[in-house]
Amino acid sequence: MSAVGDILKSVREVLLLQSQVERLEEQIDEQNDELKLMSRDLIGVDKRLVRIETMIEMAGSRVGQPPRIEG
Repeated sequence: MSAVGDILKSVREVLLLQSQVERLEEQIDEQNDELKLMSRDLIGVDKRLVRIETMIEMAGSRVGQPPRIEG
């Protein structure tokens, strides 16, 4: 019966590992969705920054001086 016990123990371990892999896949899917949202937000911020830079450049060209950004 020892062999049968070992087989059952191995089957339980495989099922446990499968369950853990499924949970990890769900976590990866959730993180992937969050990453997509963050990427969209970052693209939006980048577009806004380009607009601000353009406005600064246009304002500087009107005055005849290059734009200055002080930090």
